[in-house]
Amino acid sequence: MNRSLIADRYAKALFKLALEQDELEQVYKDVTLLQGYCKNAESFSDILNNPVIKPAQKRQAFHSVLKGQVNQSTLNLLDLLIANNREVLMEDINRRFIWLYKNEKGIKEVTLYTAVEFDKQQEATLMQFLKDQFKAPIELSVKVKPELLGGFILKVDGKMADASMSTKLKQIKKQLLS
Repeated sequence: MNRSLIADRYAKALFKLALEQDELEQVYKDVTLLQGYCKNAESFSDILNNPVIKPAQKRQAFHSVLKGQVNQSTLNLLDLLIANNREVLMEDINRRFIWLYKNEKGIKEVTLYTAVEFDKQQEATLMQFLKDQFKAPIELSVKVKPELLGGFILKVDGKMADASMSTKLKQIKKQLLS
């Protein structure tokens, strides 16, 4: 069976359970915490992906670290994943759950790539502009890419607008050479 299909099913089940039990906000916080662990804590991923560590040991390790920090539904998901040998899908499940949450809340993911650092005032102005344009909550991430030379690249929910100087220069070069 397709790995992403399996992860999608677990994520949807957790999402539906969180909605039914009115725990969506808490479970979302739990899932983002777990996703941070998956991405940034090597030992966490090592435990998840290690086939030598027995399921009971994995379960005990996660319970000792996460008990009191996460919702019981989140711990139950971890237990279920471990019992079914699906813990290697944790990062995929988290990613899909986060997508479902943002889709439910109408949150737009916006990434802005600029050649120079934005100050807080510029970021606030951009945030307000985007909120007005999309009439939706915005999750803004600003990243500096000096190789853009100037201008910006804006990604909104996977769609991209490229107004960078490096792209403009490449287009001019292509026109001059043809």
